[in-house]
Amino acid sequence: MSRGCCAYLFLSILLFEILSVSASSGRDLIVNGGFESQFEGWEPYVYDEVYGQVDLTSGTSHSGTWSLRTYINPAREIPYTRKRGGGVKQVLSNNVEDLNMVLDFWVMPAIIDQNSYTNIRSVVHMELKDGRSVNISYYLAWAPPALGEFLYNTSDSTIFFLPALLHQWSNVKREIKGDFESRFGNSKGVILSHLWTLFEMTTVSHMTTPDAFWDDISMVAQAQSQASSSPTQTTTPSPNPQSSSSSSSVTSTTTASVTKPTERGLSIESTIEKNGILILLLLAAILGMGAVAVRKSSHRRSEATESPKKHCMNCGEEMDADSKYCERCGARQ
Repeated sequence: MSRGCCAYLFLSILLFEILSVSASSGRDLIVNGGFESQFEGWEPYVYDEVYGQVDLTSGTSHSGTWSLRTYINPAREIPYTRKRGGGVKQVLSNNVEDLNMVLDFWVMPAIIDQNSYTNIRSVVHMELKDGRSVNISYYLAWAPPALGEFLYNTSDSTIFFLPALLHQWSNVKREIKGDFESRFGNSKGVILSHLWTLFEMTTVSHMTTPDAFWDDISMVAQAQSQASSSPTQTTTPSPNPQSSSSSSSVTSTTTASVTKPTERGLSIESTIEKNGILILLLLAAILGMGAVAVRKSSHRRSEATESPKKHCMNCGEEMDADSKYCERCGARQ
């Protein structure tokens, strides 16, 4: 196979892969979920300007260079009743049909499960067109009495307690539609007016310095055709208010692979919109190389089918090389 054919085949396969991957990935509502552009798209906050800390670090990341670290400075003189810590918040696009979204993030917590002084959690806040304001909270560590928070379900809040691995990267994947419906009923026709999510660590401890690292955060809005293909469901421990009967998947890079949600393709239009320039360049290259290959092939065929020629020794007329007599003057060759 010629180099041109190999290049043509490679470009064709590359274009197919781009279309396939883009069509199956959905639309990520999170901007800069890996923190590679620092805090771009995020709003950092702290509960105590002196002792609450929200920083980016290059020393511990799940992928890429950077990750988010939420922690506190030690302060032995601070009483247990004073909440410290902080996190980051991002306002998302609310153009999502029937809440078909999948929240996916990686977290490395220094505290897990029920404890005496620290919460580590992610919250999805939704304000609906019908006037309701709803919170869905996902806790990796929780301390109900110490932080003065009511960790039970209410008319506008539902809570999930999830397992994680101590000091190891753990993946959390949640189907927002399923978690919403487990508490608030059918999401069909639900219209969002505002949507934001946060990731934080809060504590009242002054004897230790708990922290949590966050990375590779995404909120993928799925097309309507994907609604029937929800993430693989597993049951997670839930000591009190909410059994995690809806979809969840919590794994670690050191113990198990991540179960990916089944996501079918979005429309070709959205795929081209997302990767338009690259696709156009690849198409131009493929068409150009195809045209060159066709021209070369036609030229070779014409050269192969054209009979060799010679000229008459008497009158100079052009004739086929195997002719014995000139058709013009009749001279023998």
